[in-house]
Amino acid sequence: MTADPVPLTLAHRFDAVAARFPDREAVVTPTTRWTYAELDGISRRIASSLVDRGLRPGDRVGLLFPHEAEMIAALLGVLRAGMAYVPLDTAYPEHRLGLMVADAGVRTLVTAKEPAEVARRLAEDRPVLAYDELVRGAASGEPAAVEDGDAYVLFTSGSTGRPKVVRQTHRNVLHHARAWIDGLGITPEDRLSLQSAYSWDSAVQDTFAALLSGAALYPLDFKTLGVTGLLGWMAAERVTVYHSTLPIFRALVAAMRSRGEGLPAMRMLALGGDSVHDADLEAYRELFGAHCEIAGAYGSSECSCALLRVAGRDYRPPTGVFPLGFPVAETTVRLVDGDGRTVDGEGEGEVVVVSPYLSPSAHATGDAYPTGDLARRLPDGTLLLLGRKDFQVKIGGIRVETAEVESVLKQLPEVDDAVVTAFTDARGELQLAAYVVTAGAALPGTTALRAALRLRLPDHAVPTRFVRLDALPVTANHKIDRAALPDPRAAAGAQPRPLPGSLRQQEVLAAWRDVLDVAEIGLDDNFFDLGGTSLRMAAVHERLTRVVAPWLRMTDLYGAPTIRRLTGLLSAPLPDADGGAHARGARRRALVQARRGRAPAHRPDPTTDSAEPPRLASEPAHRHWRIG
Repeated sequence: MTADPVPLTLAHRFDAVAARFPDREAVVTPTTRWTYAELDGISRRIASSLVDRGLRPGDRVGLLFPHEAEMIAALLGVLRAGMAYVPLDTAYPEHRLGLMVADAGVRTLVTAKEPAEVARRLAEDRPVLAYDELVRGAASGEPAAVEDGDAYVLFTSGSTGRPKVVRQTHRNVLHHARAWIDGLGITPEDRLSLQSAYSWDSAVQDTFAALLSGAALYPLDFKTLGVTGLLGWMAAERVTVYHSTLPIFRALVAAMRSRGEGLPAMRMLALGGDSVHDADLEAYRELFGAHCEIAGAYGSSECSCALLRVAGRDYRPPTGVFPLGFPVAETTVRLVDGDGRTVDGEGEGEVVVVSPYLSPSAHATGDAYPTGDLARRLPDGTLLLLGRKDFQVKIGGIRVETAEVESVLKQLPEVDDAVVTAFTDARGELQLAAYVVTAGAALPGTTALRAALRLRLPDHAVPTRFVRLDALPVTANHKIDRAALPDPRAAAGAQPRPLPGSLRQQEVLAAWRDVLDVAEIGLDDNFFDLGGTSLRMAAVHERLTRVVAPWLRMTDLYGAPTIRRLTGLLSAPLPDADGGAHARGARRRALVQARRGRAPAHRPDPTTDSAEPPRLASEPAHRHWRIG
């Protein structure tokens, strides 16, 4: 009699890894260091508590957490109980989160203390469960066997003005995790960064690549740490595998250059969300050790990582742009021309991913998913990304349907018509520009427009430029003529005038002008009302901590979003332990060290067990995609 196959669920596979490496570090943050045994125990208690409260396999559980370790324990508990988790980003507007809760069919919400009030408003008539109460339950036994069930539900930008549901099964996530583990050569000795928000597909890759291989996972909150804190923490903790979008990587590179600080333990840079250019490769060769490799990844929430290429420092792309790479295991990628015919050999067409592991909610024909991306096949068989069939763009490495932004704009009572396009700012990054036709003679204030859009859209989907037009230009067949739209940077027009004020205010103003590309800035203008984003705030933070105030925290900037308030903060003395004050000295030096992420005085040595981690059930050991 043959033995029953190992159930293909993420919780079963995590159990096997935790049993093999109980004393290894599993999740590490600035405030948490959990071993696999500890994480396993917490997730078991959460699973038991969920079942005790009447939830059953197949239910969908919304998780509203900051970017902390507790989210990892919560999602593992949900999976162990046979349910699907729905990550809800605390940075998203409540209106959008409400749509996500409704469209995902969330039965209950689990939340940490900080966003509990938001969770109660989102829940309406659904129960809200506190994480701190769930972890007090008795530990559960074996995970529920739901091999073909949903593991999670994510959302992407939707062209209808409503976020689009993307769900994924345990079987598919296990496959995608194996592709990422094998492609990047991840072992139990690795320490992986988790910079993406939990609501992004890239966070799923990093989370399970670490936890299904015995490696340590490092959730890094970019909005709290800033680029300088990110650099310091990764250096102190000797992170070995880094994964982020290109804009975050470029900000990290700028900080490394300006501060002369490195990441000597880094052995793999995995970059996605946009094309890797020659300048990115030059930065990699300049700043990272000879042992470090670079990976370019291509995929989407519907197909996860479909193409991957890993290269060494000697690799020179023939076109100056890092090609999309080779298909991962059990995946093929073909090009299809405008008539629906497959393009053989060198040629151009739409990228179609063929895989048995596509999201069940993907708009696919059988196992074939048309991505909407256009590419050219190179002589070596790899693909060079050319653009889009539609008007979808990547802002900060995140997919945005410009039609969604247009739809929200047109719902505003003062807007008659609108079109949204992408443009490249002075820093070389892609941004959104909104061209608006209004009923009145003047464009409503950009502050009011941004405030209205932030009630419905995430930060990265809010345009940084607004241009009023009497009418949108059209072509002969009455379609919007996007080529005739004015340059949004030229439309801004104004030349910077000296701002009266102190030297400190001038220093902050220079930093703001540099990253915002805005000429006219007043002392009481809000950074975010001027088109600021979290990434741009991080650039300001890096500059100010380097030249003005090394002790400044990223969170300080969010609390003081005007030049007047920020310079007041920079000039204020720091309180000492007794409640008194002094402007400089030991306290600030200590803060500088702490906020740059200096290593703790004692850190446990990694486990020396070098045994091969358990393979995912029914998954062979695949080749690595390496060249150069």
